[in-house]
Amino acid sequence: MSNPENTSPLDQEWVQLLKEAKEMGITAQEIKIFIGNEPKKTHEDEV
Repeated sequence: MSNPENTSPLDQEWVQLLKEAKEMGITAQEIKIFIGNEPKKTHEDEV
């Protein structure tokens, strides 16, 4: 994220979530595993 002007609000939410996870002691590897193992949600799943 070298160019903050191109950062969307969603990106900022992810940054905040990752910072909070790090503060809780969750490693980057654990986050990658979690995200990679979660089934992808589609819009139809939310309806």
